Amino acid sequence: MKSSITRLSIMQLITFMLVCSAVYSQEDTTKLDDMSLKDLLNVKIGSVSKTPEFLFDAPLSASVVTKEQIRQTGCTSIMEALRLVPGMIVREQTNGNYDIYLRGMDNVPPNSLFDGSSNTTLVMIDNRPIYNYLRGGTFWETLPVDLNDVEKIEVIRGPAAALYGPNAVNGVINIITRQTKKEGLYLVANSQQGSYHTFISNVSTGYQSKKWSLIVSGNYQGRRRTQTSYYEIYRNSWLDNPPYSIGYVGDTITNKIHPDPNLAMNKYAGNAFLSYTPVKKIKFTLATGAQHSMVQKVSTENGITPLSAVSSDSRYADLRANIKNISAQVSIIKGTQTPNFPGNKYDFTTVDAGVEYNYMRGNLSVKPGLGYRSAVYDDIKYADVINKSGIFNARGLISTQTASLRAEYRLLHNKLRVVAGLAFNKFNFPDTSYISYQLASTYKLNERHLLRAVYSRAPRSATIYETYVDQRLVYTQIGNRKFMMVTFEGNKNLKLLTADMFEIGYRGKIAPALYIDVEVFDIRSRNYSSAITNATYTKLSGYDTILVTPFISTNLPVRLHQQGITVSLSWQSPKIQVKPFITFQQSHLKDYGPFLNTPDATWFRLNNPVQNNVFSGMGTEAALKSTPALFGGASVNYVAATKLNINLSAYYYSSQTYLHVSNLVFSDGVRGVDHLPAKLILNASISYEPIKRFHLFCSGKNLLNNKSREFFRTDDVPAMVLGGINYQF
Repeated sequence: MKSSITRLSIMQLITFMLVCSAVYSQEDTTKLDDMSLKDLLNVKIGSVSKTPEFLFDAPLSASVVTKEQIRQTGCTSIMEALRLVPGMIVREQTNGNYDIYLRGMDNVPPNSLFDGSSNTTLVMIDNRPIYNYLRGGTFWETLPVDLNDVEKIEVIRGPAAALYGPNAVNGVINIITRQTKKEGLYLVANSQQGSYHTFISNVSTGYQSKKWSLIVSGNYQGRRRTQTSYYEIYRNSWLDNPPYSIGYVGDTITNKIHPDPNLAMNKYAGNAFLSYTPVKKIKFTLATGAQHSMVQKVSTENGITPLSAVSSDSRYADLRANIKNISAQVSIIKGTQTPNFPGNKYDFTTVDAGVEYNYMRGNLSVKPGLGYRSAVYDDIKYADVINKSGIFNARGLISTQTASLRAEYRLLHNKLRVVAGLAFNKFNFPDTSYISYQLASTYKLNERHLLRAVYSRAPRSATIYETYVDQRLVYTQIGNRKFMMVTFEGNKNLKLLTADMFEIGYRGKIAPALYIDVEVFDIRSRNYSSAITNATYTKLSGYDTILVTPFISTNLPVRLHQQGITVSLSWQSPKIQVKPFITFQQSHLKDYGPFLNTPDATWFRLNNPVQNNVFSGMGTEAALKSTPALFGGASVNYVAATKLNINLSAYYYSSQTYLHVSNLVFSDGVRGVDHLPAKLILNASISYEPIKRFHLFCSGKNLLNNKSREFFRTDDVPAMVLGGINYQF
């Protein structure tokens, strides 16, 4: 604890000194507060077409959150800032740790393990994938960058694998980092403190010459939980520092799985961004950094409680080159992670490489590309491979080779724009190829109205766990030289989760100060998988007889069909800016059987598996209750005076029901079921600028003090107050 306080104090001192030394050193530039609606609508986005374009003209559903919006609303992290994005579901698990989905498709299939639900959004930093291949998805706390490093956050809604490769099944979140804008010194600093021992500090400093630029940044976040108790599923109770815990199958655990009950987050990171532009149209960029994080959140299943103690140490390097019409990028991430218990570790190395050539002639643009991704995860040196007590007890490799082609053509005096993308993906497991595609078109009626449509398909790559896991869960004697063993086994021939989407949209400037964006979407996904109970078999080991019941990663017959609409508005007067947005969706499961076993499974815990199995739901359709039917938010920014800014923001989701695998284990309608009520979260932030570019601010979170939890049996989320200083140019 003492070392953490020392680290924090040093960072805050550095922040204050740097701010004070540079307050008068820079000239003023245009603020977002002074921008017109036309300027706001002309915000550019590069993620949709991999070429900068106006957001209004983008052929896909997309949004941009700028650094100015993030500062005005008082967001404390990149995760929280995503509540400003239409179509995002963002639920807090513990102080500063969030569950994040685009449009939904969460808790599919229901009644699965926490890490068995498919997270289908690809997160990137400057086009560099930040993807965790253990079970898929993103370990958000491991992002090495923080708000000080962010120029903007670009979000694409819908399958985008034809652009960014597998894992962009339901969309892309691309975090674009800041760059120096002019020669001379660069500095951004932020420090704030608040409720529940929340300490946040960020410092970025740099310098630009004619051809070179360098930025060095550091960030720290320390947060405590709002409670110290944990929900134990077996006893259906909230327990505070119990002498022992009980697992799902009734086994007693005396090891301490939560070393610090107060901890929500303790993370720090450093980055360096180097850019070199020798001549016009040639640019090289190198980014490198490292991070350490320790959080308590819902992660890989621990068999006792929803919350796990998760730690990660990683470092990265990312090299980008733009040479006229050729763009190339190579990145590597290496590290060690502990996803559920202290001691349960694995090492990982992820490599991403890609090159594209942009051919342009008249109204035609053609962009061929090649890509390669590999992820090596290894827990052998941390595991007891004899007793198979590790996470997956293997050295696993997931690799993808991709060849892609994107073409764009404009006609009818640039009113009609047709965009097509095709990607051929060769995987090592399963040993087959999948095709991703995207066909989009926009028609600009005039400068104020645009219609668009898109059809796309995207697969998700296999994960390390479902492919390689070889784990012994139970080994016990049941008779004379007779034993029972329960195992988890991987499957290298799973069909890959795939989503298809059709979407139509409209963007319009329907009044001088009013802008609207409407998107109607239809998404169908299939090839979900889970570890399910198979038939028990007998094997001999010397004179011993062992009855083995395997849980094997298996494709399920369930399919998901989601339909919805998202409406976003933006209105601005000289002093007030209002941005409401709302999504209404309905998700239905087809052919879903609420059981995780085959018809021939014979484990004694099963009830009539011949009738109750994964195929029991064939021909049925039921609503998915884990995704809220209605969710959205709004922000209102008021420039009360030249130096005073007031911001109100809100986020809302309707009620939902989360079903965990323990619902099947206990079948009592209580354990494994959590009914989450609807919740309105109201925030406010006031910023005062006593000296040019130096802001004092105070923020209130969840001002209605609705303490209800936002995820399955996780912490209460009460009101919080934070205050701090910000300096940036």
